[in-house]
Amino acid sequence: MNTDKHVCQIFIKSSTTAVWKALTQGEFTQRYFHQTRIESSWRAGATVTYFNTDGSTAVAGEILESAPPNKLSFTWHVHYDETAKKEQPSRVTFLLESIEDATKLTVIHDNFPDNSVVYPRISEGWIAILGNLKTMLETDTVMSVS
Repeated sequence: MNTDKHVCQIFIKSSTTAVWKALTQGEFTQRYFHQTRIESSWRAGATVTYFNTDGSTAVAGEILESAPPNKLSFTWHVHYDETAKKEQPSRVTFLLESIEDATKLTVIHDNFPDNSVVYPRISEGWIAILGNLKTMLETDTVMSVS
């Protein structure tokens, strides 16, 4: 494993509970996350899957830690691209912190294999997704970019 790590932080004018629901419930993710629907039981060791609109798997993983509404961590195995699908899974961690009337959301994506093809792709992807999540929670609308 290499030491590459991508970190994004964003403040969202919403409660940690609302942000947690938006991260973990498919009816929300399909609005802001490339139209994918997330599914899991959210228990450590359980599977987590982002499904495309056609039912195929976009990303799959295993829950490493689930501590609602403050921390969620799971492996990240890309399925939407054949080259990336051959790569070992990385890890994504969501940290939610209540600060006054907002939630500070930190996303840490790390544990990439050497010469990862996924790492350069997520570098711009996460900030667009988090921006869309913020827009959805604050205005109940979404941007066409995600």
